[in-house]
Amino acid sequence: MPLSTPRIAGVDVARGLALLGMFSVHVFGTFEPDDSPTAAWQFAGGRSSATFALVAGVGLAFTTGGRTPRVDRGSLASVAARAATVGLIGLLLGYAANAGGLSVDVILAFYALLFLLALPLLALRARTLACLALALGVVAPFLVHLLRGALPEPAFDGDPTLQDVVTDPAGLLGDLLVHGPYPVLAWTAYLCAGLAIGRLDLFDRRTATRLLTGGLALAATAWLTCSLWLFRWGGLERLRQTEFPDATGPHARDEVLWDPPDGETWWSMLSRAPHSTSPFDLLHTLGAATALLAAVLLLTRITVVRRALLPLAAAGSMPLTLYTAHVLFLATGTLNGSPGLQYAVLVAGSLLFAAGWRLTRGQGPLEALVAGTARRARGWERGRAQGSPPELPVHRSEPTERTDRTERTESQDQHR
Repeated sequence: MPLSTPRIAGVDVARGLALLGMFSVHVFGTFEPDDSPTAAWQFAGGRSSATFALVAGVGLAFTTGGRTPRVDRGSLASVAARAATVGLIGLLLGYAANAGGLSVDVILAFYALLFLLALPLLALRARTLACLALALGVVAPFLVHLLRGALPEPAFDGDPTLQDVVTDPAGLLGDLLVHGPYPVLAWTAYLCAGLAIGRLDLFDRRTATRLLTGGLALAATAWLTCSLWLFRWGGLERLRQTEFPDATGPHARDEVLWDPPDGETWWSMLSRAPHSTSPFDLLHTLGAATALLAAVLLLTRITVVRRALLPLAAAGSMPLTLYTAHVLFLATGTLNGSPGLQYAVLVAGSLLFAAGWRLTRGQGPLEALVAGTARRARGWERGRAQGSPPELPVHRSEPTERTDRTERTESQDQHR
């Protein structure tokens, strides 16, 4: 099914870029054999997963009314069903990741809790959501640091699985909220920002331009302010002494700058390393993700660019399917000794599969599964509220208004 508007193409392309960035970080890792940071980690570390979370918020806004939020009990049931299904897939995927000894840190269970926490936010206005995102970017890292000492740590190693839901529910909740690589308490900032963006008129060039300017300003301000603390005001040495006491040798500085600290002391709040969950990390990646999305929205207004990026947009329209497939591929250990070739196979395979599937089938297979579950939950809830069995979905071949067409394209075709 072709992409019908620059807006949808831009959102899907941004998500596709985020996917490829996450692939690169998972394949190449954090450090080279000589202990210098990899190019993948320097460019995509933290930023790609932040973009993935932010665009998830945009998609969630699209499925709940776009610029005019429509949040009834059916919509809430639909989002909850999506969360449950994504979480189940993530917990099942944990078995494969653990069996393969991967250090991927499967993100899907964290996403599921993010979606559930977003339920009371769905009716908020864009301005309120944007302010909440910025406030969380500043405050949430300190809350995460405090709560790490209060909430139980998980008893399991590696990625959570279905077994941990039964054997260690408190540890699993603590892992998802504060202890894990994507602490939901802080990552709600990305989802709020995405919801705010999804409530805007993204067809308007001026909106994308403002998002680009604001995103770049936020990313640059956070990065430069952190650099002052680290290099001018002695923060780098204090961070090394408190969080990296064993860092020695020619690449000790690289380790402090690019390796997330354990968060044993408050000095970890000065880190700008990817996934350090400091205010500087959150605000920089939030700005970078916003700027990337805005830049792609502007670029895909150009017809020739939009057409050239169709394979990437197709990949971005089925992120759950491709993310799951890439974890399963990495778990097999295929081409582990050749990371460059492994990454090339992942990228080429994802783009070719996505383009072919989108042209012949439409929605990705796992996206269709999630969408079907959400649709049934919405129908069941609405039928229960009306005191009658839920109606079967009725196919309408032609919308009557442009607004209906846009919302159907966004919510049904692309962002389920």
